[in-house]
Amino acid sequence: MKIRNRLIALSCFLLFVAIGATYFWKSGSQQPFAIILFVGDGMSPSTLTATRLYDGGADDRLALEEFPNLALTRTYGNDFAVPDTASAATTLATGERVNHQSLAIDVNGKPLLSLLEEAASNNRAVGLLSTGSLTGESAAAFYAKSLSPQDQTATAAQLLAHTPIDLLIGGGKKYFSSPHAEKKNPEPSLLEQLSTKGYSVVKNNDEWNALPSWKSSPILALLAEDDFAFHDPSKGESAQPSLADLVKQSIQRLQHSRHGYLLIVDDALIAKAAATNKGEQLFHEILQFDQAIAMAKQYAGPNALIVVTGKQNLGGLRMNGTPFRNDKGVAVLGVNAQGAPSLTWSSGPGHNVSSDGNKENSSILAEPSSFNTPAALGIATDTITLGMGPGSEQIHGFIDLTTVHDVIKKEL
Repeated sequence: MKIRNRLIALSCFLLFVAIGATYFWKSGSQQPFAIILFVGDGMSPSTLTATRLYDGGADDRLALEEFPNLALTRTYGNDFAVPDTASAATTLATGERVNHQSLAIDVNGKPLLSLLEEAASNNRAVGLLSTGSLTGESAAAFYAKSLSPQDQTATAAQLLAHTPIDLLIGGGKKYFSSPHAEKKNPEPSLLEQLSTKGYSVVKNNDEWNALPSWKSSPILALLAEDDFAFHDPSKGESAQPSLADLVKQSIQRLQHSRHGYLLIVDDALIAKAAATNKGEQLFHEILQFDQAIAMAKQYAGPNALIVVTGKQNLGGLRMNGTPFRNDKGVAVLGVNAQGAPSLTWSSGPGHNVSSDGNKENSSILAEPSSFNTPAALGIATDTITLGMGPGSEQIHGFIDLTTVHDVIKKEL
């Protein structure tokens, strides 16, 4: 009798242990509630070092430097070793390498699913935030399918046929306007059609600020005619919301979903500054990007998966010379102690450079380009990817943009 009781007790104990182990295993393997992907070009070691020096000297640290996981990331496409914006954004959004000028369409002409679309199919709330036009190639890769990615009006029209996206914030309002508004009986504008489809359409900053925080999705907030304005610290507080504020507000709106959310943050202004060889402006935009990352860490919770990556590099910015350890701001701009420009570019129009190429007439803050082109060209440089939270331990060593996609997809 005693032996039987002991066997029963042992069986109950083992059953209890098994149930506890199963619960622990399942609770420990749950996907993160919050997943945030930050995409910002200029994520190369040389550009981030120059930004750090400009911001506060050699001892300065950026918020993104606190991320525990880091990798150098290969960005090549299917046909070219150096990608264009459309193919690089597509690789990140869909996990497939495609040809130049292909937006979420593979080499056989087949449309590809993006992370945003897969997250929505898993019942997550989804948001897309861009400092550029929402119809720009970098942002549009997450919802549009096109072989003509520069036709932003056609890209905008794809939103009408797309499953509603919970939260869309960015610029590009002019691409949603009716081209025949002057007619006596014009066709409904795309904005009117999207409103009919159920979107709460916000057309300016005042309407955005007045939108109740409890307002149900989907929301389409078009806060600029095209790209957002560059950040200008000399003008004080801007009427345009900062990227950090928009990230915070996006998290607050998306976190009401009981199935979790995916937020894509595309900072197109970094690439825009690089394309026009505006080095100091580039530093301002990266610092704004860094503040938005810090905001996400604060509001998304300790168990969020946050990934920060570049998808390509433009222009080849270099900070030259030997600035002192505590030099910052204007001290690391202009002509350096060696008599050479502190900032130079490998390609692009140059900045503060005389139009006739006369060095004597150029600004002391000149940023010359080695090879003059209307806009900076892409450069063959791996980009940096950073990660924190569940699944981000896979971000280490040398990886591909496809790996970045896979890290996020696994946690959806």
